[in-house]
Amino acid sequence: MTLTSIDKPEQVAALAAEGRVPKDVLASLLPIEKRETFLAACAAIERAYTDACRSTGDPCLESGCSMDGEVCLQPVLNAGTDYNKACAAEWIKLVKG
Repeated sequence: MTLTSIDKPEQVAALAAEGRVPKDVLASLLPIEKRETFLAACAAIERAYTDACRSTGDPCLESGCSMDGEVCLQPVLNAGTDYNKACAAEWIKLVKG
């Protein structure tokens, strides 16, 4: 199934809520004036994953966190669909609001 084969917004929202639609696709489906808000919300989620990873004291690299003070990709990748679901929740709020 692809997004181009979906004809109802509810179907897109359901797939997004399952974590099956990536952030860039969700952003492209928003009106331009809502994209910045959505991307900022996803950035906050990314920071939260990074902070949670850092707080464990068990960095991905032997030398420590590679992105000290920045958002790190590894915790986001480790989160998998949970990250997509979190961004989707923000996207759904913007679509409904």
